[in-house]
Amino acid sequence: FINVAFAAENSEETDVVALEAVVQEYTPNVNSAARSTTFADATVDVQFSSSGMSITISTGMTKMASVVGVKDIEIQLKNGNDWVTVATSTGGELYDTLGTAVTLLYTGAIYGEYYRVVCTHYGDVDGYRELYHETGSMRCIY
Repeated sequence: FINVAFAAENSEETDVVALEAVVQEYTPNVNSAARSTTFADATVDVQFSSSGMSITISTGMTKMASVVGVKDIEIQLKNGNDWVTVATSTGGELYDTLGTAVTLLYTGAIYGEYYRVVCTHYGDVDGYRELYHETGSMRCIY
């Protein structure tokens, strides 16, 4: 089951790219003895290649969730001491599942530059929860 979510258009005149996210069902390695509902997985995997920056954001819960996903995704470029957002995505979600894997491709990655990904994982099992995630700095080398 694949659900394609489209990023919202940016109303400001900027050079920020709106990325399309592909959302797929994902089953995390779950400890069935967990006493409370929490995130079983909240990872951001990045690979650089000549095609750009390939990103997979996985969000998994310890129990079946009515909704699970990731939102407010930003690809940021290191500029001096600051981080500048160069691409965004609204992310995506699935219903009645343990987890989702959202994949994105940012084709504007520049070889040798430093990037990070910022996003918010979320899910609702016995109450809605969010988890802010900011990766470390990653250099575009392949």
